[in-house]
Amino acid sequence: MVIKITTGIIVFLGAIILSFSFNRPKQKVEDPKALFEVYCASCHLAPNPTDLPKDIWENHVLPAMGARLGISYPDYNPEEGLKPAEIDTLKKHNYFPDQPLISQDDWDEIVKYILSKAPENDELDSSRLYRNKKLKQFVRKDIQITGKPGSMITGLKYNPVSKKLWIADINKTVSIWQMGKGVIKKIITESPVVDFDFHGDTTYFTEIGNLDPTELYLGSFVQYCNNTQTPLLTSLHRPVHGEVSDLDNDGIPEIVIANFGNKLGSFSIYKRNKLTNKYYEQVLLPMPGAEKFYIRDMNGDGKKDIVALFAQGDESVYIFYQKEKLEFNAKRVLRFPPDYGSTDFVLVDYNHDGHPDIVTAQGDNADFSEVLKSFHGIRLFLNDGKNNFSQKFFYPIYGATQVIADDFDQDGDIDFAVTSFFPDYGPLIDESFVYLENTNSNKFRFKPYILKSEVPIKSLTMEEGDVDSDGDMDIMLGLFSHSPVPTPPALQQKWDSSKNGLNIFFNQLHHR
Repeated sequence: MVIKITTGIIVFLGAIILSFSFNRPKQKVEDPKALFEVYCASCHLAPNPTDLPKDIWENHVLPAMGARLGISYPDYNPEEGLKPAEIDTLKKHNYFPDQPLISQDDWDEIVKYILSKAPENDELDSSRLYRNKKLKQFVRKDIQITGKPGSMITGLKYNPVSKKLWIADINKTVSIWQMGKGVIKKIITESPVVDFDFHGDTTYFTEIGNLDPTELYLGSFVQYCNNTQTPLLTSLHRPVHGEVSDLDNDGIPEIVIANFGNKLGSFSIYKRNKLTNKYYEQVLLPMPGAEKFYIRDMNGDGKKDIVALFAQGDESVYIFYQKEKLEFNAKRVLRFPPDYGSTDFVLVDYNHDGHPDIVTAQGDNADFSEVLKSFHGIRLFLNDGKNNFSQKFFYPIYGATQVIADDFDQDGDIDFAVTSFFPDYGPLIDESFVYLENTNSNKFRFKPYILKSEVPIKSLTMEEGDVDSDGDMDIMLGLFSHSPVPTPPALQQKWDSSKNGLNIFFNQLHHR
């Protein structure tokens, strides 16, 4: 499963409220609320001013928002830390306008409106302290991969055919691990791998290029076969998910790439010319934040469609319906405010009606608003049979990062496994991994379980698979010790000194 660096990563991903249309309204708008909705909802879903504390709005989010509208703040430089080539790229796109796109008076009214609504702080929800039971269905086992402390695992994927787990880390190394044998092979790559795609004896690597936010095109998509690495695509903009699929069934497979990028990016397919054997890009959506996608026939017409999640400013889920040969019609089916921090989603037929439903995880918390957010968590959206989705369930988890939906206890309904890379670092630290057992599917009732441990889970990657071949699904996570936000020193020391890079939660369903 890809990193939500998500992959927000998650973590390293760029800004939360940085997408503003250049098509500004020309009419005079008097009401501050109307001003806010017109300017702040022209390119993404308007956030609720009450969602963030006043000091976060005033000192972090508003300066970033203003920069996108050409409003400067004396102590804020939006180009700080960028390389000259990145600054040139942003200038070409007029990303930070030289001239204001809004009058100072209107901007001041927006600021006053937001700050008048924003709360003073966002406190811990103490009711969450008593909701979790002790996890017993899974037993955690920690496994060394590199033998060195402070692992930073960037990619994790289980191959159910070969029964091998592919593990990538920040040090540009891919380790192949097998139950009972340990690491059986290591592969050195050009840059960190964040995703794998298996096709028989061939494995494809999505190499992000630079894990930190950048406008430089350093990523690649690489074919690995017979111990040989062959770059198929280069100069990609921070790709985080890639797959090979013959979308138009012409015998020549395409490559689908989520170029997450940073402030800029794209969601694209790459078609190979059978005469030149070179790939050319077809951009499906020229926007940053493409994180993860599924290739499915979503409307039953026999053609392969694509369902994709986007983060960054305009957080959305799109369905790209294929009409004819590689011609797609994009339809947004879900949209979220930019402070939600979307990091992952899954397609699953929750209610067994034959139509795929959507589960999202939202909790990226490493940008401009590093505070606990009550609206972080997982959400279940049911499909009405026509690909219209409505929210039926929300479970709040601070910093929710990844989600897996499966029938882990094999009782006929869908359970959830959730990780959080940005949990409460105090009494709720062990909500960095939560198992939600479905106890009433129709009424959306779940029992939450956690496992308290000396070294809490800290992972950007989560995968499932029957690694011990006992007939039930286990859950694998990879330690990512780096913290992009302030962390209690004693806790950070535990992660930095841990040599156990892999955490496996073995399902005990068939061990009882």
